[in-house]
Amino acid sequence: MNKTSQYDVIISGGGLSGLLTAIGLINETPELSIAIIEPVKPITVNSTNNTQQATKNFDDRCLALSYGSLQLLNHWHVWPQLKPLAWPIKTIITSDRGHIGKTIMRAAQYDLNAMGYVAAMRNMGAAFTQSLNTLIQDKNSNLTWYTPNNIKQVSQQPEQIQLVLDDQQTITGKLLVVAEGGNSPTRQTLKISTSTQAYEQSAIIANIQVNKNNKINDVLSLDETHSQNKHNGESQQLNGHTAFERFTTSGPIAFLPIDKDQYSVVWSVKPEQVEQIMGLPDTDFCQQLQSAFGHAGGVIVKTSKRESYPLGLTKAESIISDRVVLVGNSAHTIHPIAGQGFNLGLRDVAYLVKQIKHAVDNNVDIGAFSVLQQYQAGRVKDINRITGFTDLLVKMFALEGRLPALTRTLGLLALQKVTSLQQWFALHFMSSKV
Repeated sequence: MNKTSQYDVIISGGGLSGLLTAIGLINETPELSIAIIEPVKPITVNSTNNTQQATKNFDDRCLALSYGSLQLLNHWHVWPQLKPLAWPIKTIITSDRGHIGKTIMRAAQYDLNAMGYVAAMRNMGAAFTQSLNTLIQDKNSNLTWYTPNNIKQVSQQPEQIQLVLDDQQTITGKLLVVAEGGNSPTRQTLKISTSTQAYEQSAIIANIQVNKNNKINDVLSLDETHSQNKHNGESQQLNGHTAFERFTTSGPIAFLPIDKDQYSVVWSVKPEQVEQIMGLPDTDFCQQLQSAFGHAGGVIVKTSKRESYPLGLTKAESIISDRVVLVGNSAHTIHPIAGQGFNLGLRDVAYLVKQIKHAVDNNVDIGAFSVLQQYQAGRVKDINRITGFTDLLVKMFALEGRLPALTRTLGLLALQKVTSLQQWFALHFMSSKV
């Protein structure tokens, strides 16, 4: 009979959300024992102490980190590891193709060096892993990896949750954190239902290189630039640190800066266009993307390998079950518009860690239903706010015709001209309050 190993917290998923959950717990409650279950075996970079490197499921796709997310990562001592591998966003330009409406937001307006940063998932995985390894040593924390492993059986019991892994190992914990991503098998095993809304869009992902030119002046009027920006080097900041969100009737196109002449691109297109665009030679792909987006970011000269996936909105009907919580994409998967997905999941993790620490400090069972209820109650408003807003943007900018176009133009112009409205909009997405 196999021996049963016992832990306080079991984390299913060793991706970004799972790693960050472990980092948060070790920072705030180092006395808790933790297990991480991960299907993809991490690469061991130091055989003498069995430290773990980022798993192979991290790739070159890029994520936008809001200012509020940076504050949390810095609080948990992750940001110093990640900052050298990330690129700052100093200006965000939002526009509607074929119409005059646009909004320009600058970090300097809010006395910030950057409104956010962009980082590749591969680099984030490496930074999170390095931070976790350092924490384990500094805090003398009890963390055990089960990898490569999958959960085969789940038994929710009054005092604990029991898991049987695919190699027949049995482990128990007071709380299971499901951080497996959008297609979470454990969520399905637990029969937690989801609501799913498919958008008539697919995302094409690529990193591109551009030749910079003066085309950004087509987006920023010289009078406006002169009157609102008196800081030295502003033009250089715009050319190297500007993120673009350009709406088209086929879907939004996001250009996120990752170097002075490189962008990470999320190009939303209609499903019937995907096969044709993905099959284009690189030169033709660059030309077609240039035609769809314009020249504000420069002349596109090179592209990386492309990936594509269908877009939709998925929400778990409940983000808790008996001794189980869902975080990140296991709880909600949203459209990449406005780059809010990872930041929303990060706030899940932050609030969960906060509730666990409160329970530990008050000698309350961390898997008690009252603790889980508090987690869900504290996250519902934020989740509904972001999922509702991104859903509205997707649908509003997909509408064709004069009236929808006029409405969008007026909205963008108001956002640009009314300072209080723009501040609300910017702070709404930069905040990380949990």
